[in-house]
Amino acid sequence: MSVKPRDRSSGWSLYWVTSDGDEDCFVVARNSRSAVRVEVDYCGFDREDVTAIRVESIPKGTLRGWEAHRARESVRQPLPWYADQWLLKRLGAVFRERADLSETLIDDVVYTNSPNAPVPPRTIGRRFITEFKAVKAFQRYGHEDRYSQSQMTLFILLGICVARVQEIEHLIAHSFILGAIVKSERRRNKTIAELTQSWKRKTLGQMLKTIEQGWKIEPTVHASLQMFLSMRNQLVHGLATSEQYSIHTAWGQDETIGFLMLFELVSRPLREGFEASLYASIEVGNEHLLKDNPERHVPLTTRQRKRIALFAAFFTPRHEEQPLSPKVLASEDA
Repeated sequence: MSVKPRDRSSGWSLYWVTSDGDEDCFVVARNSRSAVRVEVDYCGFDREDVTAIRVESIPKGTLRGWEAHRARESVRQPLPWYADQWLLKRLGAVFRERADLSETLIDDVVYTNSPNAPVPPRTIGRRFITEFKAVKAFQRYGHEDRYSQSQMTLFILLGICVARVQEIEHLIAHSFILGAIVKSERRRNKTIAELTQSWKRKTLGQMLKTIEQGWKIEPTVHASLQMFLSMRNQLVHGLATSEQYSIHTAWGQDETIGFLMLFELVSRPLREGFEASLYASIEVGNEHLLKDNPERHVPLTTRQRKRIALFAAFFTPRHEEQPLSPKVLASEDA
């Protein structure tokens, strides 16, 4: 099949140039040696400390558009040179910040900037599956386990429910308002970050017990929480191999479907309630902890603000000390 003119390569390619991790970058060059030379000459790295990996060729039309963009921005630096976000987006790049990492995704490959050390690119999605299936060990053992269609459906339901558990635990751990009102938690944790990290180390049962020390929970919600905790423990500790819910028998599969559907139903209002507690925490952080730092505020949508009323309906402080008081929540780290 002939290549359409607009899809023809310009002769220039995008390269991922690695050095110390933090300064790793994308460069437009004719070849890897030229890409390395840009980083060596501009940033002063030693040649042996810099490597370049070809990402993809740049189509003629895309290059012309980029040159026009550079002219509008008064960028006169000739190629080879660094790629900017305009070009990367035209090549399909997606960006995200994760912890202290900056990541760029292009064609199922993640390229990472890290302040600590270089991070090798990694494949994900379909590209990862294709590469993984090409591994000889997988070809030999990858089809050893064979499951029926009904079993595969149960695996999907199991995955959905496990993901729901993790989502709810994440929401609780980051809802600092639930822990900040508990005196024992305030004594152990001086900042919001410490409180969050402390809660991440707790089991779900421990988190719920701590919440009950500071809050009266609406009775129906409390009953749902207890049912959720019991079912969650069954779910993650051997449900699929138990006598009642074994996925290897037709009877057990039917039992498991009922269990998982009930679990998913019970978890829905709890997820909404703990989403509301997270939004309430953000609101408290914006209004009290970050009152003098509006640039650090986390904006909430109108829908999210309305959800805060659900938090007030589900949780009532046990003590006279109000959880929204700046005195109770005072911290430099929101």
